[in-house]
Amino acid sequence: MKRITTRLLALSLLTLPAVTAEAATPAPAASAAQTPQPMPDNYRFSGTLGPYPIGATVSIRPDLTVASAHYFYVKNLVDIPLSGQVSGEQITLSEPGGGRFTLHFETNDKKAPTPLTFQTSTGLAGTWAEGTKTYPVTLNLEAADNLAPSTLYADVTDASPTVYEAMVQRFLHSVLSDNKAEAAKLISWPLRVNAEHSSTLKSPAALSASWSRVFTPCVLATLRHAIPHEMFVHNSQAMIANGTVWFDAHGATAINSTACPAPAQ
Repeated sequence: MKRITTRLLALSLLTLPAVTAEAATPAPAASAAQTPQPMPDNYRFSGTLGPYPIGATVSIRPDLTVASAHYFYVKNLVDIPLSGQVSGEQITLSEPGGGRFTLHFETNDKKAPTPLTFQTSTGLAGTWAEGTKTYPVTLNLEAADNLAPSTLYADVTDASPTVYEAMVQRFLHSVLSDNKAEAAKLISWPLRVNAEHSSTLKSPAALSASWSRVFTPCVLATLRHAIPHEMFVHNSQAMIANGTVWFDAHGATAINSTACPAPAQ
């Protein structure tokens, strides 16, 4: 299994038995039809379609054709399937309702080899059009992996991706609505708080007493833009908002809390 992150995270978290002579007899070679096909590489993006925040995943086979793709609006996190093709540095993605993305690779690396590809670019840009409507599109590459959709969080939990993401979404909603009691139910205690003065909170009462120090205005502003869908996984934990909050199978385990910068004098 391969996972690659393409953006700097705020803070990382923390023999076969001997073969007998009989067993050593080689098995017949597998036929070509039995040879397992490599999993496509999934490129995961976040960005905007006009005024709307979106996310997208494009899965690319080794021959650089599109195996599958989808995008979603952050407002509702519902995947919209896409079919597509790649031609040089151009990517076309079409949805069943008639919407069509016309995109090209972009990079902020002036030394990147050309032509750009999914492997050498840092994002996609172009337009989305449907009928008379046209919106600009900007997508930043967030991560890449070769996981099947059903195994996205297999390193974290036995729950399905839908169930696991629902738990993270409930935590986000609780924090942003200032519901301390509900948020406490969605924490895998103890909770590590990494801040200027780091601490470990061991109970709901401790969280309530430290709430404003943990969830500063800047942390809350960051969490309002978090995408609790197709989250990045590292060390058997999933993260949102570029590492602001980390989760194990049972709930939030660590929060990287930052104080708001002082206003300029």
